[in-house]
Amino acid sequence: MRAAGRTAVLRSLAAAAILLNAVPAAYSFDLEEAIELLQDRALVIEIVARVTENGHETVWNMELTELTISGRAVQVELEGGGLVLNVQFTPYQDGDRLILVAQGQTWLGSSETEEVTYRSAYESIPISLGEPVLFFPLGTAPSGERSEDILNVELEIKVEPYQPRAEQ
Repeated sequence: MRAAGRTAVLRSLAAAAILLNAVPAAYSFDLEEAIELLQDRALVIEIVARVTENGHETVWNMELTELTISGRAVQVELEGGGLVLNVQFTPYQDGDRLILVAQGQTWLGSSETEEVTYRSAYESIPISLGEPVLFFPLGTAPSGERSEDILNVELEIKVEPYQPRAEQ
């Protein structure tokens, strides 16, 4: 009986080994399909961050390009000169429609006092692919107010479909 029991175990192990060898091939096909599906639905978010002075002169800028999918946020963090800025941009795509959700938090400290000003912003913006959108996490100067010696942060965002690079 021991030999028969051993034979049954060996047969079970052989069947399991055959099954396990077949599993990676099945999953690799599904994985390739999933990657293609993600590439078809992937979005590229291009962000240009600028600090402007006097309402028009750019004193600092940065460019960021991130790959994402619908519903997954891209985060931008800027820190310096008493300013901490944390902004998340989340694109939501439904067919040809696209909504960009911008969530921003800013902490602005004064060098003259220990005071810190906190602001938050939340905007849902319907946009078209490739259309540039401006987001002002600190707000804009009220109309009629002079903007001399005022620094402002301006974020320009553009969402486009992902285009894979041609293999060379």
